[in-house]
Amino acid sequence: MRFRSLPLFWQTLILLLAGLAIAQLVSVLLIIYLPAPRPDFYTMTEVAERLALEPGSNAKLIVRRTDTPPTGEDGMISDPRITQRLATQLGRPIGDVRLYFQADQSEVFPFTRQPGSGAVPIRHGQPYFFNTVVAAERDSADGWRVLRTLPPARISAWQQRTAIWFGLSALAMLPFAWVFARRLTRPIRRFAEAVERLDHDRDAPPVPVEGPRELEVAGHALNDMHSRLRTNLRERAAMIGALAHDLRTPLARIAFRIEAAPEKIRGPVQADIEQMRQMVAATIGFLRGDAGMGERVAVDLAALARRLAGQATDTGSPVAIAEINRAVVSGDRSALERLLQNLIDNAIKYAGGAELFLRRDIDRARIIVADRGPGIPDEELDRMFEPFERHEPSRSRSTGGLGLGLAIARSIAQAHGGSIRAENRDGGGLAVTVDLPAAA
Repeated sequence: MRFRSLPLFWQTLILLLAGLAIAQLVSVLLIIYLPAPRPDFYTMTEVAERLALEPGSNAKLIVRRTDTPPTGEDGMISDPRITQRLATQLGRPIGDVRLYFQADQSEVFPFTRQPGSGAVPIRHGQPYFFNTVVAAERDSADGWRVLRTLPPARISAWQQRTAIWFGLSALAMLPFAWVFARRLTRPIRRFAEAVERLDHDRDAPPVPVEGPRELEVAGHALNDMHSRLRTNLRERAAMIGALAHDLRTPLARIAFRIEAAPEKIRGPVQADIEQMRQMVAATIGFLRGDAGMGERVAVDLAALARRLAGQATDTGSPVAIAEINRAVVSGDRSALERLLQNLIDNAIKYAGGAELFLRRDIDRARIIVADRGPGIPDEELDRMFEPFERHEPSRSRSTGGLGLGLAIARSIAQAHGGSIRAENRDGGGLAVTVDLPAAA
């Protein structure tokens, strides 16, 4: 069984265990190969030689000239025997020399304490001072040269080395973390993209079944559900379409028979018959748009917009092209024409005219149909695309219609992998925007 086909749980566990094993290996190598930290130390010879030089500093010791001899700091002591050693090494009487160091320094490092060493560890006859030391030599009748250890670094050398090693180990882990994240997210991302395509385009290809076992199961389930959904939509459309088609025959018979009725009866009945015919036609149009698309072809939206605007203007409805750019999309030509025609008709019906905008982004074509009508309350903008919603609180009932025009437009836009939204314009009116994927 290949690794990528293992369940997501096992992939995650294996990669995490591999990363943990590498981290532990690096930690063991650090413990084995890094030297143990030790405190800074200074030999008697080093102190004497530095004290004999001119004031200044090196990497560990600093010498300054003062008017008074130094005193020991907190926790520091002075031993006459060790001070005498320093005075002898400097060739000065003990009264011209001062020496202070930390107490119990022999406990800091396991050097052998020799007779006469006091609290200072001695190795090979050389006293050692750990951490902090203060020494002074009389420089003149009224001056002293004072040696002090530099303050300890905020980050010691061994801490720096450890930090570098841990940084390198973290860098070594990055490729494994990248592989882990990539393997974990790539099939999930592809699955999400495929699901999004299905959400916008019911005729999109099935979701690819690949990756961990959990995603394979989810992919099969989603593809089965998508297939059943398309079958149900086709069956619903066929059933309601057949029902609407069958209504035309009795309506035709009623219309024929009512011709012989008196005018007082014939007029209202003919009006009802015409209304029913319009309802049947609108329902069939909605189902046709909701059932999917026909053959995909390259559609020039600019040419389509100019033609529909010209037709509306010829019939006395002012439709102006405010902005137009060439944009080609791949889709059902008749369905896209129905989408744009419904938006224009809606603007003419409620505002008496429309403005068309056609813009092209990098990979999107944007159609905007705007009007200067009464607009719609913001809280009802999303509902206006629902079937049989007419939003009469803001628009006249005398305009008629079933409230299917914008629902059909939304269905067509989504079938083409696009979206549709509405917003109120500054200064009054409504703007309906359709975004469609542009052809390459």
